[in-house]
Amino acid sequence: MHPVVRFLREFKTKHLGVLIDDLSASRAALVAPIEQISADGVNRILSLSGGLTLVALSPERANTFMLSSMARPTTTLDHKLASSSLPHFVSVEAREGITTGISAADRARTLNILGAQVPQPRALVKPGHIFPVATREGGVLVKTEIPEGALDIARLAEFTDAALYVDLLDEHGDLIDADAAQRLAEREHLPVITLSQLISYRLAHESLVVRVADAALPTTLAGDVRAIVYRSSISDIEHVALVKGDVRAAETVLVRVQAEHTVADVFGGASPASRAHLQNSLAAIGQRGCGVLLYLRRPFLDSKNSNTQQLREEATQPKNAAMMREYGVGAQILRDLGITNVELLSGTHRSLEGLSSFGISVVLQHPIPTLLPSPGHTV
Repeated sequence: MHPVVRFLREFKTKHLGVLIDDLSASRAALVAPIEQISADGVNRILSLSGGLTLVALSPERANTFMLSSMARPTTTLDHKLASSSLPHFVSVEAREGITTGISAADRARTLNILGAQVPQPRALVKPGHIFPVATREGGVLVKTEIPEGALDIARLAEFTDAALYVDLLDEHGDLIDADAAQRLAEREHLPVITLSQLISYRLAHESLVVRVADAALPTTLAGDVRAIVYRSSISDIEHVALVKGDVRAAETVLVRVQAEHTVADVFGGASPASRAHLQNSLAAIGQRGCGVLLYLRRPFLDSKNSNTQQLREEATQPKNAAMMREYGVGAQILRDLGITNVELLSGTHRSLEGLSSFGISVVLQHPIPTLLPSPGHTV
């Protein structure tokens, strides 16, 4: 059983779980659905954590509540969480049915409104004691952080698109590490999951690409190939598969999966050697007479953000998380092409055992050969 399936079964019953960021920061949080959270539930969470009561909201729900942005609240954790750049909305409170807003019962009332099946914007006032947090559409497949993970958990467990998360702190008010979070989960009999497990599960169980175009393409290095364009459903960007020969009939298929590096791909250069890798891989596929070169647009370069914001988010993404997404999307394209066994052309010797969860077996892994007669040779 996949760890996420096991986690969700317990989470649906206990309405509480532990989420660990195993990809960037040493950070873990308690996560809970909030549409029916009780005062006792809030009390337990606060007694276990001691952190701020934050609520991850989908962009659609945040818009429905007409929430406006504000500067992040200053906390002792700011210097440790600076890389997360969380966009907070103005804090909120229930308009009716509360007293000071601080008690567990008052917070539960506000949380119930934020997580209601049918959002009621007029049921909230601002400011208050609950801090809503914006998330990116696409969840952990677009932005690898605790808020997106918390919201993905709530949605996968079939709760509404709002989730409470509270950072787990030690007795000194510092963030606890993954081992301490695991011990707390065992002591409290809570399910626990990591961001990387969420990513791999969603990539393996959701259809994220759709074929939108198919055309013959003559190339200098590989001869005639098919250029098949796939559109991503999570970021509305397009990827290209250059297919040589009858890949469905082949027992194993030579494959190169390459993420976009626009400047290097167009103008070349030694670092990164992206253009050389593209050309040499395509030449190798041409020599083999059968194979696929997947050219993946980079997952954070979409039209919804300004260029500055795109580059900032791209630079802060953990490299292993980005690689998981690239290979996960690539695996979905390979499955659509009818490929399950691959000989992978790679510029590194990374461990690729995780590809098996996407239904792809790496039979062999080859270094990218140097086949071109001169650096000036073009596709």
